[in-house]
Amino acid sequence: MTVMEEHLKIDRKKVLDAIKLRMPIEVTSYTLSRNMEMYFRSVVELFLEACHQEHLQEYINYCLGELLANSKKANIKRVYFKEKNLDINDPDDYEKGMEHFREETCEKLEHYLELQRKAGLYVKLSLQLTNHNVVIEIKNNSVLTVFEKERIQKKLDSVQQYKNMDEVVANVIDQSEGAGLGIIIINLMLQKIGLKRDCFKIFSTDEETITQIILPCDEKIFAGVEIVSYEFVTMQSKIPVFESRFDVACSIVNQKDSSFIDRQKLLDFIRDDTTLTLLTLKYALEKDSKCFSIPKALELLSDTELKFIFSDSNPSVNKIQPTDRLVHLLKDAKRTAVYAYNLYKNFPNVSKNHDEEYYYTLGLLDKMGLIFLLTASDEQKQYVKDLCSQYENIGDEIMEFFEIGNAGNFISLVYAKHFKMPPSTYDIFAKWNFLETYVDKYDNPNRSDYELLYLAEMLGFYQDDVAEYYQINKQILKDFNISSESQLKYIIEQMNVA
Repeated sequence: MTVMEEHLKIDRKKVLDAIKLRMPIEVTSYTLSRNMEMYFRSVVELFLEACHQEHLQEYINYCLGELLANSKKANIKRVYFKEKNLDINDPDDYEKGMEHFREETCEKLEHYLELQRKAGLYVKLSLQLTNHNVVIEIKNNSVLTVFEKERIQKKLDSVQQYKNMDEVVANVIDQSEGAGLGIIIINLMLQKIGLKRDCFKIFSTDEETITQIILPCDEKIFAGVEIVSYEFVTMQSKIPVFESRFDVACSIVNQKDSSFIDRQKLLDFIRDDTTLTLLTLKYALEKDSKCFSIPKALELLSDTELKFIFSDSNPSVNKIQPTDRLVHLLKDAKRTAVYAYNLYKNFPNVSKNHDEEYYYTLGLLDKMGLIFLLTASDEQKQYVKDLCSQYENIGDEIMEFFEIGNAGNFISLVYAKHFKMPPSTYDIFAKWNFLETYVDKYDNPNRSDYELLYLAEMLGFYQDDVAEYYQINKQILKDFNISSESQLKYIIEQMNVA
């Protein structure tokens, strides 16, 4: 196995985790050697394959090659101009510098690549599966000049007048920057596979130039997952609970030496457990449709009702045995709940619509869809397979969503509706797990709710090395006044102490 193959093997899990958790994944190079470019291509191929977009690989490979070359050239141009003592933003200097740029940098490529590395100029590949798109971005930290922006815009504007490659080659020549065909050809290729013009963008921020390709995913797959999720939920009338923990709850509500239930003891015990919380809420919501707090749920339920809920005669209970995966999930859920609670307490300047118990409960229930998936009966599993097989050509992809757990997000949402939780609650479930669709919409009244819960979950992922700092949404970090990785680590340390 080559070094490249070994790296790709290591990255495979990172790629799959990023897809499963809807996080961006990035690869960075400061010189973009031939081997590194091959590595970029391999990561894109793996990502597209995992997102069931492998049929686009040939087209995307061509686009990727052009865009990587453009980014690399932009970085070399910066160090070349600096070495020549020319101002890249001055029109006269720019024209002068471009006269011999191409031949001189080709002759001394290794020299300029080394200058580029020392200057910290990078080329970065970013990939992310969002709600319904695969977003591919090529970034470099050489911000476009006014002249470059104008030249690129002219090329983008000219695309509509060309119908094929021959017309482009015959009419587009830009001697100062090379042939100048790449951007136009990329546009034509993307249009050929059915993408609209706004699926290809080139723009600059204060720090980077970003080229973006947006590949819409097959809507039928997502629709199929949603439909099958609803069918899955209708088959599940029982809530899975660990038998040993359920027995402890039974003993608390049936203490022989006491005429009353020690509700504080019961509360402390239930608060550690997703499924016991869900079981309690199920009955509390039948009495108050707005209840979404564990303490309030216990206040609503009488001693008699609690003794029924935590009894072998309760038809809503499915006793199960713990597995390593389930134990880990419940620990993750508890941690998310605790982090959400503490974020509420320690960031008073972040607006909230509910109290700390609400966020704690929501954090605790985030994994309920995946828990239901992992505890599905053989009958349910077969039913899902049968349903998926009815979707011609995409049945395997829909089934894969269930097998790797991606459907857990849909199922959490459906169960929230199934148990008649407050509409605002399942609205938050939906947006929390499909954050990229909503995070930039400042007029959304629930924005702060799913931001808080998202950050609580990401703190856990970061602590477990599932997510890196760059993968956490920058806008949400900014909203919580977190400006560095060291600050994030300090917050986690303080929460763990608490």
